[in-house]
Amino acid sequence: MTAQREFADSVHRHMEGFSLVELMVAMLISLILMAGVIQIFTGTKNTFITQEGTSRLQENVRFALSGLSEDISAAGYLGCLDSEAPISQIRNDLTNKAAGSAYDFSAPIFGTDNTGVNGSDTISIRRGGSGGGIRLIGPMQTSISDILLDDTSVAYSSLKLFDILVVGDCGTASVFMITNMPSVSRGSIQHDPGVTANSGPNSGQSNIAGDLENIFGADTSSVASATKVETSTYQLCNSTSGIGTSLFLNSNNCVDATIANELVEGVQSMQFLYGIDDANTSPGVEQYLRADQILTAQWNSIASVRMTLRFDTVSYVPGGMIKQDFTTTVRLRNRGG
Repeated sequence: MTAQREFADSVHRHMEGFSLVELMVAMLISLILMAGVIQIFTGTKNTFITQEGTSRLQENVRFALSGLSEDISAAGYLGCLDSEAPISQIRNDLTNKAAGSAYDFSAPIFGTDNTGVNGSDTISIRRGGSGGGIRLIGPMQTSISDILLDDTSVAYSSLKLFDILVVGDCGTASVFMITNMPSVSRGSIQHDPGVTANSGPNSGQSNIAGDLENIFGADTSSVASATKVETSTYQLCNSTSGIGTSLFLNSNNCVDATIANELVEGVQSMQFLYGIDDANTSPGVEQYLRADQILTAQWNSIASVRMTLRFDTVSYVPGGMIKQDFTTTVRLRNRGG
């Protein structure tokens, strides 16, 4: 009987559970461990989001500054012509060419100060196209004659009706609008007056007289060629995504701001200073001025551009959106000896 009781007591002792205190201690330890795991997970997630936002900001900086720098450095390019001081004045036969407009090729660059979104500046860059020149394969008979170009050139295949073209040599140049279809003209380019562009980016444009006031290609050793000229205008507009502001190209004061010409998101501010190289003083830039401080005649003396852009991470990161300013100075290759 005693042995049976001792066996029963032994079984009873082994069947006893944890006390309330032991359970509470175990739960507390579990909660501490779980909190640690959650903290590690949250910290890792926040670090990843921050790094992703920073990487996106840096990528936007590289893309925006490299694109702007490349375009600015080529401002005023018109082939072998020294567009700053041509031997003969450049002839612009376009009807609509108001000072500062996209068709005013008297200066390589133009800007406005504090006229854009968030008080940002705008900049317009005028240059020959990156496709290269198309050589003349025959001389003009008169200054109103058609221009005969090499239609086997790769650059020729991109020419279209109503494109703006510059034809010139190392001494002077003439700007006009194409008034026929290059794709079927076998290299013959017309520049007639009285033909108004009714489509495309140059809609409403026309030629004044169809007279280039120069006869190109008459010299057997002539280096005359033609190239498309274009004006690239950069400004900030509200992003098409609805988040913040972005850098746009040729958005027509944000009227035509679409995803097609939205270059870089997350650009909050864009400011420009223009380096003036006064030919009457020592070589090099004497001073940097805002666009509203520059006289009309000084726009053709711009030798460099200093730009400051403020970028953000577009989306919020832990601790708030990261913002950072970046400044760089670009020299115009075709200006400022």
